[in-house]
Amino acid sequence: MEKAKEKKLFKYLFILLVIVLLGGAFYAWKQMNSETVNPQMGTASKNNTPISVSLNKKQINALSSYYLEKFEKKEKNMDYKFWVDKQAYVYGKITILGSKVGYLLSLDPHLLSNGDVELTASKLEVGKLNVPPRFVIGYVGKHYNIPKWVELDSKNSRIILHVNKLGGKKELSYQANKIDMNGEGDFEFKVLIPNQ
Repeated sequence: MEKAKEKKLFKYLFILLVIVLLGGAFYAWKQMNSETVNPQMGTASKNNTPISVSLNKKQINALSSYYLEKFEKKEKNMDYKFWVDKQAYVYGKITILGSKVGYLLSLDPHLLSNGDVELTASKLEVGKLNVPPRFVIGYVGKHYNIPKWVELDSKNSRIILHVNKLGGKKELSYQANKIDMNGEGDFEFKVLIPNQ
């Protein structure tokens, strides 16, 4: 009699095991064939997303070299550099009367209310001659292709860097927030990431 009870118990346990296995297989199949859950992203703002960036003079020089080298690849006749030290400097070579002559333009940077940077020319050396700064600004403006974000104003001896036009509408753009020329320098910019 005990063997019959054991057989019945094993029979019920076997049926229960088969039901659990079939139920588990059905549950797993149902879960695999149902739609996946997609996390909901926060809705993006229609405005650009800002990131603050703080740079020193060394980093500013590396950044300006990067952009000017990219531009030089397109414009083969360009021969000027931008450097920040005690002042901002534009230097290079210009052709005067058929010969290439070095120049150095000293500039004082100022922050404009729209986030652009104004560089007011304080001194210009062409070779060893001191020349009015508006001369070379006008000359460079007429004889060289310059980046679209650089505005030359020879009449007022100034260069305006439209840093907010560096990228474009669908690219990163920039805005200057602080210019401090003391020591290592402290330059703060806002990088605007366009929302797609």
